[in-house]
Amino acid sequence: MHGAKRWYFPDGYLPEGEKNGLSSHESICILNANEEDAEVKITLFFEDEDPISFRVTVPSKRDIHIRLDKEEIIGFKLPRGKPYGIMLESNVPIVAQLSRMDVSEDRYTLMTTIGYWED
Repeated sequence: MHGAKRWYFPDGYLPEGEKNGLSSHESICILNANEEDAEVKITLFFEDEDPISFRVTVPSKRDIHIRLDKEEIIGFKLPRGKPYGIMLESNVPIVAQLSRMDVSEDRYTLMTTIGYWED
């Protein structure tokens, strides 16, 4: 088995802004290098609201990228300009990464990080 079953990203933030047809966004990237499909529960935590959860399946030996600005993918509209934290819980070990593209300034910025994991 590869990876861990629980991942944390405390610095979630969906930037405001759109330029040249691009919008600022965050993506959760999940790699499942195992022989079994991963059933992943993703929970978003806020400073002043109750957590919101949604689920995704990552097929065996596959990698998916979840755009958090896409309501049709996550099932709700994530507010822009509001900090949040992310927890992933999986039935099998996975590897998770968070990336943020900010196009609100003249020079675009990209941030990416591997989260804190717990077996």
